[in-house]
Amino acid sequence: MILDFCSSPAPCGRYLAAQSEADHYKREMKREQEEIITVPDTEAAEIGEIMSQYGLEPHEYGPVVDGLRRNPQAWLNFMMRFELGLEKPDPKRALQSACTIALSYVIGGLVPLLPYMFISTAQNAMLTSVGVTLVALLFFGYIKGRFTGNRPFTSAVQTAIIGALASAAAYGMAKAVQAR
Repeated sequence: MILDFCSSPAPCGRYLAAQSEADHYKREMKREQEEIITVPDTEAAEIGEIMSQYGLEPHEYGPVVDGLRRNPQAWLNFMMRFELGLEKPDPKRALQSACTIALSYVIGGLVPLLPYMFISTAQNAMLTSVGVTLVALLFFGYIKGRFTGNRPFTSAVQTAIIGALASAAAYGMAKAVQAR
C-alpha cells in the first residue's frame, strides 16, 4: 500500500512530462524558425551536413536543399526532425497517457485485492491473491508480447517475474514497517 501511495502521482507526472515535451518542442520550433529567417545560409549548410552524414555528395543533396528553401514549412519540419531529433508531440498524448496510467493503477491494484473482498480468512485470501495476481501478470504479459511483436510466452514470464519481485519487495517493506 505504501508503494502504491508513493507511485500514485505517476499519472500526473506523466501528464506534466508530456506537457513539458510539447512546450520544449514549441520553443525549439520557434527558435529554428527564427534561424531559418535570420540565417538561412547557415541553416541550408546544416541541411548539407545532415545529408552528407548519409553519404550524399553536394551535387546530390543540392536540389533537396533548394527544394526545402522554397518550402519554409517543410524546411522547418526537416530541421526539427533531422537536426534536432524532435518529433512533433501529439497534443492528445499528455491526457491520454495520464488516463492510461491511472486506469492501469486502478485495475492493477484491484486484482490482488479482489480475493480479500470474497474470502473471509486472511491467509486463504492472501494465497488466492498471490495466485490470481500471478495469473493476471502472465495474461497481461502474454497480451503485451502479442501487441509488441515479442514472443508472448517470454513476455508473460518476464512480466510475472518482475511483478513477483515487486510484490515481494512491497511485502517485505510492509513487514519491516510493521515490525517497528
